[in-house]
Amino acid sequence: MDILTERLASLTPSRVLEIATGSGGFARRLASCLGSYGDILATDSASRAVEAAARNLADLRDVRAELADANALPFPDAAFDLVAIANSLHHFEDPSRVIAEALRVLTPGGALVVFEMHRNAETEPERNHVRLHRFWARVDTAGGVYHAETFDEARFHSLLGLLEFSEGSWDPVPSEGGDPKDPGLLAEIAGTFAAYRQKIASIPSPDLRARLEAEAREAEVLVREHGFRSAPSILFVGHTTGGDGGRSCS
Repeated sequence: MDILTERLASLTPSRVLEIATGSGGFARRLASCLGSYGDILATDSASRAVEAAARNLADLRDVRAELADANALPFPDAAFDLVAIANSLHHFEDPSRVIAEALRVLTPGGALVVFEMHRNAETEPERNHVRLHRFWARVDTAGGVYHAETFDEARFHSLLGLLEFSEGSWDPVPSEGGDPKDPGLLAEIAGTFAAYRQKIASIPSPDLRARLEAEAREAEVLVREHGFRSAPSILFVGHTTGGDGGRSCS
């Protein structure tokens, strides 16, 4: 059993909120791995993401997707027993505000689950993920969509080492194995390069377009040479003070 599955299996919340669900992948993981749950609300500020999540989660019981701004959640205080954020904090200009909103809507004793990749990679295939993510972030930001580089581990500790937590666990989550030069994987990466080149083409500044194109070419060379593997992640599970927050009695 991997550490994420193990940690989630020990939690038995009634009401679950996921912030910035994207296409709903982590909401599905929650539904599969939590010890039990009453209902899961997967939220995102983008209509397209909510529509995709609603389609992808339609087969799950008591799981739904809705629009919500993570910077000002439209929910009362203490409305959820568990709030989850996965691979999304670096998409917010003020992640501390998002964390504050997550804490506001948590019940006393509720659990905050944060699962994020970090840039402290140790192998070249993992570093390629970090390099590509930096490239993606620069292209997105140049196109008007805020996207920060991957955080380092210290950044997560500064965001989450808060007095609001009566207890918390920090777990390193290693990169998944597999062949970093798997043809199917490299074809998927090639498709991502193509998609981001289309974004680069729409950037008004010729100088910026040229710099980003050069960065894309450099990254492609490194991927061909070393392959690609997901960067390692960090898992934080913290309980707010007071109550049992739907935690397992074991």
